[in-house]
This record gives sequence, structure tokens and C-alpha cells, in this order.
Amino acid sequence: MLTTATTAQAHYVYQSDEVWSNTDSSKCLYTYAEVSHGSRGGYAKSYGLASSGIPFSQACILIWNRPPGNLKTAWQYFYWDGSQWGVCRQLLGTQYPDGTWSGYANTTEASKMELTHDFGIAPPCGGGYYATRGMSNVSYGGAWYGTNVLIWSGQHFIEP
Repeated sequence: MLTTATTAQAHYVYQSDEVWSNTDSSKCLYTYAEVSHGSRGGYAKSYGLASSGIPFSQACILIWNRPPGNLKTAWQYFYWDGSQWGVCRQLLGTQYPDGTWSGYANTTEASKMELTHDFGIAPPCGGGYYATRGMSNVSYGGAWYGTNVLIWSGQHFIEP
């Protein structure tokens, strides 16, 4: 997993990891989650990458373009209220009764599906610590993979 410098040194914090690969690692899926200042009010980013390309995580052998609808990502933007983390905003697509989600899918053939949102000049849940939890999944051989592996960006302070 990767993380940027400390909050005092950096304007964004992120983590990424491989969340699925087939048996010979020729095909795989990475999930990335980021939190940052954005335009001062905060920024959330997640992506699913169905190929090689994340720095220092070159376990996936091939660039793997997926047909439309076969690569999805989603994120939840969390706020620390002083005692616990709670969801402030989210882009999950459809959330089903069993707690799973549909995510947002690629609309063209692609190896990367990305979702970002800049919250403007004011943090959506007030000043404080924020974090992004990213999720992604990929369709392979008629099944979806990666859905249950959530990546936490790490926390970042956003001024009020």
C-alpha cells in the first residue's frame, strides 16, 4: 500500500492495493482511494484499474481493457465527529438491501474507471478530518470480483 507524506507536508492522502487477480496474475484489479483539499472544501477520488500501472504495484502483467459495464468504482467520503467516523457523502450507485452496491460503470472500453468530486470552498460536513473509502469491481468469466475489498485513503484535515 502507498501513502503520501504527512498531512502537514501534503495536500492529499491516498492508498491503493491489488484487490483481485486471476491465477497467473495476467489480469488483475487495483482499487485506489484519495482524500485531499481540492478547492479548499475537500475532494474525494476512487478508481478501479484493471491493468498494470499503479506505481510500485506492478504485479499485474497485462493492460486489460474491459468492455462497457465491466469495470465499476464507487466511494464514500467519511467525516470524523470526534468519536467515530460517519459517512458525509457517497457515490455508490445503487445500494441494495443486502448492503452491496452497483457502483458506477465504464461506458466505453477502458482499463480504468474513475470517480472524483470536488466539494468546492466549504467542507460538506464542516471542518475536521476526512477520509475516502474506495471500492471497485471487475467482471471476469461471468462473475464480479473485488467488490468486498475496501480501500481506506487515510485521513486528512480540511479547514472550516
